Amino acid sequence: MTPQRDNGIMPELLARYRDNQDAVLARVGALSEAQIAWSPNATTPCIGFHVWHLARWADYLHELIDGRGTQIWDVEGLAHRWGFGRAGLGYAETGMEMDATAARALPLPRREVLLDYARRAFEAAQRSVATITDEGFFALHPGLHGENWHDGQIGPIIITWMTHDNRHIGMIECLIGLQGESGSADA
Repeated sequence: MTPQRDNGIMPELLARYRDNQDAVLARVGALSEAQIAWSPNATTPCIGFHVWHLARWADYLHELIDGRGTQIWDVEGLAHRWGFGRAGLGYAETGMEMDATAARALPLPRREVLLDYARRAFEAAQRSVATITDEGFFALHPGLHGENWHDGQIGPIIITWMTHDNRHIGMIECLIGLQGESGSADA
């Protein structure tokens, strides 16, 4: 990736945001259905859960920037189509604050369907983030579920999302490593 420093902070943030999501798709896309569904114990969600969770947050960020009713998750009725009960999916149906047992019991769709949703949610979020200029870094985008992250300032919210994504990328890498594969997306 070539730094975009001459173009401002938002192009640089977008490039890093895209790099993270591309790494998830490339690394998880190389795994089998069984590897994506594998979990080492009763309290650790599988890689598929982390991919779904990252996609849900990307979809939510897309809606936060572009406006209510734009999430792929809602427009396509994916909770219903995938057999998820909407109650119990955590905050804003993103998996945040889900009980470990409930997270492990999610009837995740097969690999291709899950990765297709993740790809489309990532692309939608990237398109949305691309609309934010350096001048709009501190523009207000109030939360849609009563939250008040960074006083609604979109630039700091995006940075928080990226930090969150990196935590889950690390979890994915660890789960890949526990299965005997090279765990690092960088190696």
